[in-house]
Amino acid sequence: MRYRIEYLFESTDERSVCHSAVTEGNLNDAEEAARRGRVLAQLSFGADGFQIRDLRDKGRIVSLEPFDPLKWALAGDHVIH
Repeated sequence: MRYRIEYLFESTDERSVCHSAVTEGNLNDAEEAARRGRVLAQLSFGADGFQIRDLRDKGRIVSLEPFDPLKWALAGDHVIH
């Protein structure tokens, strides 16, 4: 599978992409790659979360994760598939 990791930041009540990267493999690998890139994305681009798009399914969002656990929808529900 082919995925695009999009690091997001919140600006004027809208989440915007501040950096992206394409990765090959399964969704779990893409999520781990996004988490490994978290610190760099936060320091370099001001990212406060990421979303992952499935490029073989018209760019559908398959995962969304804010870096701040207080923004998670429910405790333990940090990744939305």
